[in-house]
Amino acid sequence: MSNVNTILRHRFACKKYKSTMLSREVIDEILEAGRLSPTSFGLEPWTFHVCKSEDLLSSCFYQESMKSAPITVVITTKRGHFFDPMSDFIKKRAIRFPSTLDEFIDDYKGYYEFLRDNSSLDSWSRSQSYIACANMMTRAAELGVQSCAIEGYDNDKVISALKLDKDDEEVGIVIAFGYPDEEEREKIRISAEEAFVYHL
Repeated sequence: MSNVNTILRHRFACKKYKSTMLSREVIDEILEAGRLSPTSFGLEPWTFHVCKSEDLLSSCFYQESMKSAPITVVITTKRGHFFDPMSDFIKKRAIRFPSTLDEFIDDYKGYYEFLRDNSSLDSWSRSQSYIACANMMTRAAELGVQSCAIEGYDNDKVISALKLDKDDEEVGIVIAFGYPDEEEREKIRISAEEAFVYHL
């Protein structure tokens, strides 16, 4: 069985990739790691779009990773208006759970109102994509595929390239994937002593 920390020690932000296309099986394995990721209230406010990196190159400011990566996955997330407790989206997600719809909404409504009143619905939705992104990059590394999370992008241009409505969806994060065509770089992290604080 693979040790996740060992995999993480060898994952790096790859900038140069081989032209070899990932197989559909490998892509599906990476996407599955995203799909299985946790989300707040189990709402899964995302969609995973698999694209040719070259089609998004200008939308991502011609970043080095995008120039050679064979594929890019764009995780888009729902905009704030989808999260109203009485919306069709919430009802569709909620009825999957063992509790009744009324019980779900009763539990969810207070948190929704907190987010709404603090103008945080969009950022809360986008933040879910980072959980999926991390899991996908880790699974990819386990399969010998490297990646680079792209936070520099023109949201409207990416949404337009995906033929989506910017009033309904926005980009959570963009991730380039491929087989590396450069040496693994040294893992630079602060020490455990500096990073960990126990409050027990």
